[in-house]
Amino acid sequence: MITGFNQDVAYKGKVYHVQTEDRGKGNPVIETLIYVGGEILASKRSSYEPLLEEGYDEAKIAALLEQQHRRVVVDIKLGKYAKEPESQFGEGIVSSKSLDEVILEYLTNESQGEKLSAEITGQSDFAAGEKGWIKMKALTEVTKVPLPLANVSVRLATQGGTARDLFLGETDDKGQCTASFTIPPSAERASLLLDVTHERGNQQFKLPIGKKSKP
Repeated sequence: MITGFNQDVAYKGKVYHVQTEDRGKGNPVIETLIYVGGEILASKRSSYEPLLEEGYDEAKIAALLEQQHRRVVVDIKLGKYAKEPESQFGEGIVSSKSLDEVILEYLTNESQGEKLSAEITGQSDFAAGEKGWIKMKALTEVTKVPLPLANVSVRLATQGGTARDLFLGETDDKGQCTASFTIPPSAERASLLLDVTHERGNQQFKLPIGKKSKP
C-alpha cells in the first residue's frame, strides 16, 4: 500500500492542511485535498489509469503522488489559494501528460544543481594486446537522473606520462555508454583512464592493465 502525505502549510497567518493519497486500482486517481478550518477548500486530481494497461508499478505511482503533493504545497506558498474559490471539489482530471513525462519532469526539477555521478556498471578483464570494454552510467548525484550527452573517453596512460586515446563517445538518453577498445600489446605496465565529462562536472577512473594471457 502506498503511503500518502499529510502536511500543514502556513501562508499569511492561515494554515492550510494538505492531504494527498492514492485511491487505489479500482479508482486509479491521485487526489489532493486542501483543508482550511476542517473544511475542504479545493482539490486536485490526476489519473494513472493508462499505467494499469502496462502493469501496476507502485514506485512510479508513489513518485507521481509525491510530485503532485509538492506542487500543491508550492502553489499554496505562492498564494494561489489565498482567495478562496466557491468550490473546486471534483473538478476533474488535471494531468494532460503521461505518467512517465510527469515523473521525468519532477525528477529533472528536483535534480537542478546536482553534480555528475559516474558509475561503472560492468567491465571486461584488461590485458595487453586484447580487446576490452567498459559499461558506465552518468547520473545526477542524489536523485540519480540519467545525464545524456556526457562525453566519455578511454585513454591508455603509460609510465612515461603519455596518453593515447582508445575510445571517444557519449552517453545515450538513458545516461549509458559502452566503450569498446583494443589494448596495445606493449601496455602491460600501463593503465586505462576512463574520463566522464558533463556540464555538471568531471569524474575519472584509473584501471590497471594486466599481462597478456598465455595461449
